[in-house]
Amino acid sequence: MTITSWGYIRDNFQPDDRLAAVIKHGDGLRQRIATAEQLAGPRYQAWLRFENVRGADIYLSMNPLKQDAHGRTKQDIAVVRHVYLDLDQGGPEALSRILNDPELPKPSYVLNTSIGKYQVVWKVAGFGLVEAGRLQKAMACKYNADRAATDVTRVLRIPGLYNRKYDPPYQVTAEKLSDLICYPSDFRVEPHLEAFPGTQTAASRIRTGPVSQSERDWAETLCRLEQGENPAAVQAWLEQKRQDKPDPAFYAALTVRKALAERESRLTTSISFELSR
Repeated sequence: MTITSWGYIRDNFQPDDRLAAVIKHGDGLRQRIATAEQLAGPRYQAWLRFENVRGADIYLSMNPLKQDAHGRTKQDIAVVRHVYLDLDQGGPEALSRILNDPELPKPSYVLNTSIGKYQVVWKVAGFGLVEAGRLQKAMACKYNADRAATDVTRVLRIPGLYNRKYDPPYQVTAEKLSDLICYPSDFRVEPHLEAFPGTQTAASRIRTGPVSQSERDWAETLCRLEQGENPAAVQAWLEQKRQDKPDPAFYAALTVRKALAERESRLTTSISFELSR
C-alpha cells in the first residue's frame, strides 16, 4: 500500500501536535510550525508539494513542540513520540541487522530516502528527552547509523515527496511494519561510551587499554549537556559523584566548562550538516 505524506503525518501524530516543517532551497531554510491536522490538510499539503516541485527538500520534526515554542531546540520539545535511525552508509546491511535483531522491537516505518539509504522510525511512549537521546546514540553506534542524527529535535524526510538532492529527484517511499507503541523496556540496547561520538580523548582513541573513569565522566557530562540538562545540575552531580578527587568542586567545574565549550563548537557546525542529506 502506498504511504502518502498526509497519511504518514496523521498516523504518527495526534491532530493537535505542533510540528515543524522545514523547507530547504539550496542554502536557504524556512521553518513553519503548525499542528499535525493542519500539515496533513489539503492547504498545507498543496503548499509543501508546490515547494517540492520548485526544488525544495521538505523535512518534518518527529517530536511535537510545546504550545509556546517558536523554535526547535530541546527545550521546545513537548513529548517524545518517536526514536529513529538514519542509515546512510551500508544501509541495506544495517537495515537487515535492525529488522532481525531480537533486542529491538519491530520498527513502525522504514523510509527509503534514496538508493541504499533509509530512515527507521519507531513510535514510542514513556521516554524522557535524555533517555531517548541516549538510546538513539547507542543504537547508532551498534548498527552503524549516522551518529550525528540522534537528537530529539531531528527533522526527517516525508514519504510521498521527492529528495531533490539527486538528478533525477528520488521519490521518498515508506513501508509500515507495525502499529505498536514501543516503551523503553522494549529496547534492550545498552548505552556504552562508544555511543557518544567525539567524547574520547586522543590518547584513548590511540591506545587499546580500558577507558578511564575520567573519560567516562567526560562522556556522561557531555551527553547530559547535549540532552538539555542544566549545567549547574550537571556540575553538582559530578561533584557529588567524584568525592574521591582531591578537589571535587574544581574537577566538576572544569569538566563542565570544557564540555560546554565542546557542545558550543558542535552546535556551530551541526545546523548546516543536519539538512545536507
